[in-house]
Amino acid sequence: MENQDNTWKGLLQDFSKGIEIAVEELEKRDVENIPGAREALLQRLNTMKIHFPQKNGEIFISSINKKIQEAFFPETKNFTEAFKKILKSRSHEQDFIINELLNGFVTSKAKAIASGSQVPIINRMVEAFSKRNDFHIVDHQFYAMFGNPNKPRSYIKKQLQDLVNMFGLVSKELVIEKDLRKSEKKIYTFYTFPKEILKILEEKYIIIDEELGQAYVSEDFDRNVFICMFLANLSINRDDLDIIGGTFTINGISAIFALILLLSFMPKISVDETNPVLRDPSFDEQNMSVIPKSWMMKQILEPLLEPLIKIVAYRLGGGLWLTKIIDSEINKRIMFQIRFLLKDVNRWILGNLCRVEIPIFVEIANLFAEITVGTDSD
Repeated sequence: MENQDNTWKGLLQDFSKGIEIAVEELEKRDVENIPGAREALLQRLNTMKIHFPQKNGEIFISSINKKIQEAFFPETKNFTEAFKKILKSRSHEQDFIINELLNGFVTSKAKAIASGSQVPIINRMVEAFSKRNDFHIVDHQFYAMFGNPNKPRSYIKKQLQDLVNMFGLVSKELVIEKDLRKSEKKIYTFYTFPKEILKILEEKYIIIDEELGQAYVSEDFDRNVFICMFLANLSINRDDLDIIGGTFTINGISAIFALILLLSFMPKISVDETNPVLRDPSFDEQNMSVIPKSWMMKQILEPLLEPLIKIVAYRLGGGLWLTKIIDSEINKRIMFQIRFLLKDVNRWILGNLCRVEIPIFVEIANLFAEITVGTDSD
């Protein structure tokens, strides 16, 4: 327990040092086009430096363990229970934002399978499983969707199994003792969802057409199902690196939720009423806020995100995950990842990056406000 406390203490100290570096960089730069934005971020960073280490990092523990983990990584070893909790906790807004982040990650993780496809891999899986009302697809459908004619079938089969493992799908075999075409034994492999998950899907997504006497999959069956499967599988197997996809998965997931944390902690600023972004029809003033470009500079993001990624990894996967977050790997990939993650989690409107105030952002921001105000009162 002492080692664990020392590790956690060290992570909090590293984050404080990161804040100091970010503050130094921000103070010597004057590239702001929104009055007061630079001062607002400086004030927030200094507030974070004071409050985040207090009470053994209470803000991080509450934000990650109570908000992120409960919604996306339930503490359970039961796959069905994890799936139901994640599916239930999702809102329409979170479906869009979080799915964009995770879909991008999963697609890059499985890019070897879909190397010949321009369609995101989860979208292809939704399409395939929607064609049958029993949520089964046969292996040759996978080969047709994701197969590469320049690679041997055995290679695709191995990649396919990795994909099946990633989403927690199961395989079944149908043995035909005498095939009608070739009069020989034939084995068909089907892929589907675990039995208890199938019950949930059938209740939620199967529509019975009384007139035609047919059952079909509703349009509500979408990629959110596969995102929830992926997260549920990750939750119950977080200690088994082979099943969850190893170092790549740990670094990717930790980076995604570190970015969500950081955006949640950023202050919400007001722009001048003459700012053209307010007149843009795609800007929703009630549910969006402008993020000044200077906040997203590499010199500001990098010192904050590097220790934050380690903090997320440690809270979600303990020492095992933390050991897989390699400094050189972060330094090499962090800004490349963030450039694309920022594009997915926010929107560009008239040259301004706008944060969409999805529930997880709001909940963590409110938690931050409650803890800081409570600490100040004490």
